[in-house]
Amino acid sequence: MKKLIVPVLFMAFIGLLSGCKTSKKGVSSDNLPLVGTQWNLISIEGVDLSNDFALRPFITFDSSGNIKGNLGCNSLFGTYSVNKKQKMTLNFQGATKRLCQQMGVERLFIKALKRDINRYQIQGNDLFLFEEEFEIMHFSGVDLGKVE
Repeated sequence: MKKLIVPVLFMAFIGLLSGCKTSKKGVSSDNLPLVGTQWNLISIEGVDLSNDFALRPFITFDSSGNIKGNLGCNSLFGTYSVNKKQKMTLNFQGATKRLCQQMGVERLFIKALKRDINRYQIQGNDLFLFEEEFEIMHFSGVDLGKVE
């Protein structure tokens, strides 16, 4: 009987350990995914944007490496790539050319997209794009899979 107690206790201990969840370097499972989320632009270089838009500027990332979005009036498109260390290469390729009332914000957004974005960070519902250590843009996300 004593011979069975030790193996049973050992198996129970292993079961407890395998049930514990650990996170990698503070990465939370509560973060929205980069792909499949509409990232609404909140600020550029720390300057908050007004809410006076017909359509809030946003960007989306798809699984094929494409970016799409809206500058507030005009549509934008381009490509991106990321690696496991959250390094990002962003390549803004262009936008439609309608004349709009909010062209100032569109110009700022395009200028920011053309910067050397090389890192991203997701914290919960927020996406931050960086050039080295300098925050270029801040977005708030909406999970497209949960929109009704």
